[in-house]
Amino acid sequence: MRHKITPQKLLNTVIEQNYCSGCGICTASDQSAFKMHLTENGQYLPQLIDAENPGLIVCPFADHQTDETKIARNLYANENSFYNPEFGYYKNIYAGYVAVGNYRRQGSSGGSVSWLTQQLLNEKFVDFVINVAEQNKPFIKFKYQVTRDLQSNEKASKSKYYPTNLEEVLKFIKRHEGRYAIVGLPCYIKGVRLLQQTEPIFAKRIVYTIGIFCGHLKSTHYLSSLIAQFPVKETAVKHFNFRYKLPDRKVGDYGTQLIDTKNVSYTKPNNELFGTNWGWGLFKLKACDYCDDIIGETADISFGDAWIPKFENDYKGTNAIVTRHPVLDDLIRKNMELGHLHYENMTPEALIQSQAGGFRHRREGLAYRLYLQQKKDNFTPVKRVKPEKIKSKKRRKIYKIRMQLQEKSFYSKHYKDIPELKKELQPLIHKLEEVYEHSQWTKFRSKLKKWLKRK
Repeated sequence: MRHKITPQKLLNTVIEQNYCSGCGICTASDQSAFKMHLTENGQYLPQLIDAENPGLIVCPFADHQTDETKIARNLYANENSFYNPEFGYYKNIYAGYVAVGNYRRQGSSGGSVSWLTQQLLNEKFVDFVINVAEQNKPFIKFKYQVTRDLQSNEKASKSKYYPTNLEEVLKFIKRHEGRYAIVGLPCYIKGVRLLQQTEPIFAKRIVYTIGIFCGHLKSTHYLSSLIAQFPVKETAVKHFNFRYKLPDRKVGDYGTQLIDTKNVSYTKPNNELFGTNWGWGLFKLKACDYCDDIIGETADISFGDAWIPKFENDYKGTNAIVTRHPVLDDLIRKNMELGHLHYENMTPEALIQSQAGGFRHRREGLAYRLYLQQKKDNFTPVKRVKPEKIKSKKRRKIYKIRMQLQEKSFYSKHYKDIPELKKELQPLIHKLEEVYEHSQWTKFRSKLKKWLKRK
């Protein structure tokens, strides 16, 4: 199977055409031709440091013969697993939350990721956990860490809508023996799986992979734009919480919190902050519009939000959990029996419903985006979704405007100047809202006509 690509080809395709998610997998090989750097647009990109390097590179967005379905089939297809065409292989699907300790209170959703990583450390399943934690640094707010203790692991709770890369921690794994569990977004975990197939040391040492459901990645400018809407300078922010739980509200109606260096706390509901509407895709990486894995199909276990009506009134948060590795599923079932986890079985249909917007955007929307790029004869990564001019005129308009919003916001120089940013982006936002409003009015008229006919 072909997993590798030459440095020059990776530069000409994935990197220069901006299909890179900044994972840092391409830097993992010995004497790699690349080094990660943070660009002026607030994303991590590989920088070619040795153009003459003949080495071959692994990349999750390169033109590989091995896609997520094939990787997962090799790992998880057996008599005890199930397969769903929308989200791949699975052993069990649950919805619920951690019923012990402060995991749920401190987490973005049900607290399950922090609980699991702590259990893996406590029960000696692993020696190290690799996850993303907040940094007390003025210009890099979040980055990957290697942890083996409770205090460090606690720093990794909560969602971080901020770019990170694996460059440093992959080098740490090579230098230090031990068993590792790694937490990552779908494309990061896919990259790790490709790396495990090409470099045996990663297959030996990374024993568990934990996936996070992903809507899309943001550049650092997203964080800056949010801080600009508080009376605090960015360099004076000590703690930032993208998902502050607001009591007596619906679970998706959360807030943003920051604490400054004087320990003064500021909180605003997200509906009062410009740019937090996820459907607009402001400051989104282009690569995320060309990904077809929503839930982390190649991970041993995946976690996300159970965004369904049954749980929407519980502001404390509820996880959706997809298990694939039997050891991790057994650990969960044991702790359900002990009462440590308040989990219940979830149907595949409910799981898809919980991420309905993501599936639509990465199935129908991806097909149309690939079609548009193909018309221009542009390079695109090979995906499991085929290019197609979708039938719905309304959906075509929505996807085109979203692409324009992504590009305009991503390259905007006004990310710290909210009035100017609004002036720059509002015409496109109004266009998008008009499409939605027209759609709602059309639906209403259709229902009204049917009602009148019955009368």
